Amino acid sequence: MQINSQISRINTFDLARGLAILFMMLVHVLDFYGQPDVQKTIIGEVIIFLGSPPAAPVFMFIMGIFIVFSTRLDLATGLKRAAWLFVIGYLLNLLRGSIPLWLSLQIGLVRQHELVEGGFSPLSELLIVDILQFAGLAFAICVLLRHYLPNPKYWLTVGVLVIFLSPVVWDISSGWIVFDEVLKLLWGNKYQGSMFPLFPWLAYPLFGMAFGYWFKQAQSQTYLFRQTAWLGLILLVIGTVVTLTNFDFHYAYFLRSGPGATIWITGFVLVWLWLCRWASEKIVANRGFELLFFWSKNVTAIYILQWVIIGWGLMLVGVQQLTFVNTLLAMFVVILLSDLSLRGWLWFRKARL
Repeated sequence: MQINSQISRINTFDLARGLAILFMMLVHVLDFYGQPDVQKTIIGEVIIFLGSPPAAPVFMFIMGIFIVFSTRLDLATGLKRAAWLFVIGYLLNLLRGSIPLWLSLQIGLVRQHELVEGGFSPLSELLIVDILQFAGLAFAICVLLRHYLPNPKYWLTVGVLVIFLSPVVWDISSGWIVFDEVLKLLWGNKYQGSMFPLFPWLAYPLFGMAFGYWFKQAQSQTYLFRQTAWLGLILLVIGTVVTLTNFDFHYAYFLRSGPGATIWITGFVLVWLWLCRWASEKIVANRGFELLFFWSKNVTAIYILQWVIIGWGLMLVGVQQLTFVNTLLAMFVVILLSDLSLRGWLWFRKARL
């Protein structure tokens, strides 16, 4: 029973994380390759939704779970891991954005005035705050809290404070360019190139840590997941009611949502994990699940590889130039190339050893 329970636990989170990776790839291709009209189709709207609550929030929530699960993650190791994630985020910006954009300028695929009009440059692409930079900062904060305040009530308290205090600090700037680049990491907006600011995204891994703590202590995983689903539904209702009081404030936009929307997304994550638990138990193991589990176990590598493929692919197809059918074809190609590249990378790394 204990072995089966352990397998079920791993499959649940690997399925949720594998699906998050799949949805991220789909929405990235849609955003960068698909024409604006393609994004407004029914399939486009579905992909945008799948690339939102079931993707990055689930991914970060599960990161918090595994910070608690890991028995070999001491403070020093955790901080090193956090630093690596932070640095690799900027290396990815260089590989997927700055270098392809610079080459496009050199060979005449784009012109300088077009970049100026769009607010883009090789430097701006390098300084984008994406999920890896956020993950590095969040990982460091989470391991520090786990080490110095090893009680889930503190993690929940900090998470709630993050939700409700985030709008207070949004867009605070100093007027000094270098210092403002640091502030952008904390509470910047998408127009500054901050896709995943620490506030309010930090709430998701903090809540994930609390969930992971109680999950480790649970006598019955079935009971805990049932309670998780009910709590998720309650938060969905609360989040909806709060958001409707002032939709523009609480929703803002997905990458930097207000308290109401963040509560709603947290509720969705809990219900989604329950659904993944149900699927991992009820659906017979198949190649699709095995592929998702494989991606989940190599999440950082495949995330980086799919972005590099998409970034360099822009030199071939341009930004938001593909029709509906061609966008779907591009999704298939990117997923296939990302998977093959991951397998090639793992083979190369193993061969070196």
